[in-house]
Amino acid sequence: MCGADDDVRGLYCAESEKQSCADILSPSSINPASPGGAGWMSPTLMLGSSEMVAAAAADGYDGAYAVVTFDKLPLGTCIEVTPSSGSSQFAPSSAVPLAPKLKAQIFNTAASAVDVYMAGGGLGAYNGCSAAGSETAVPPVPFYSKYATSANTDFVSHLQSIGYSNAGSQLDSVVTWQGGIRGGATYAACIASGGSKQACAPPGNGCNGGGGICIEDAETACALAFEGVGSYTTTKAIESCKFAFAYDLHWNRDVRVEVVAFPAGLSRGGG
Repeated sequence: MCGADDDVRGLYCAESEKQSCADILSPSSINPASPGGAGWMSPTLMLGSSEMVAAAAADGYDGAYAVVTFDKLPLGTCIEVTPSSGSSQFAPSSAVPLAPKLKAQIFNTAASAVDVYMAGGGLGAYNGCSAAGSETAVPPVPFYSKYATSANTDFVSHLQSIGYSNAGSQLDSVVTWQGGIRGGATYAACIASGGSKQACAPPGNGCNGGGGICIEDAETACALAFEGVGSYTTTKAIESCKFAFAYDLHWNRDVRVEVVAFPAGLSRGGG
């Protein structure tokens, strides 16, 4: 994490302390049961973890704190991500009315749009979470013993019970390349009132199975989807999954991005 001066360029490592990514993420150096995680994988930093929620509250911030991947600004930059409308093909703010603004630090690369670190997000190209069938390579040391993949038969059965009859064959592709598991409180209320999956999904987001899978009950789905190698990871993943669901954050959304000063609570809460 960057310091209070917002500038990671001022951080210094002695030559003897420097490590390559391969060194940092080698199986011999990773303890997936540790709260500290490894590299970008600290469970504490997930959106909605109790630590991140407490950090925002301590600063009096009326939104949520996060860390994100975003290639359009330098690593270490702190940004505010505000729901918007009309500037992209993704969900406008009116379709995700519970979504708060986020203050976040850019902590990773390889995303052209803001990609928030949360439980249930897409695994993508740099996957440290779990294998997903043939869609992604097995991480050197997976952080999860169960994830939202086809190997998690309890989660697959749950998805089948809410209408995804082909979840077993669709889930690995969805969680790897389609943005992960979707769903939120506003969507769930629409489903409960009799709406269809596609009618209730915000624009730019699929819930038809192959183009996206959307949960309707976070209490049940989140507990089934994630089991960490360590109990701390399990706790943080479930916290994050429930938070993102409750605040309509499990969607591709239209947002406005602005560079802001680095908040003190984010530094304390994140590392």
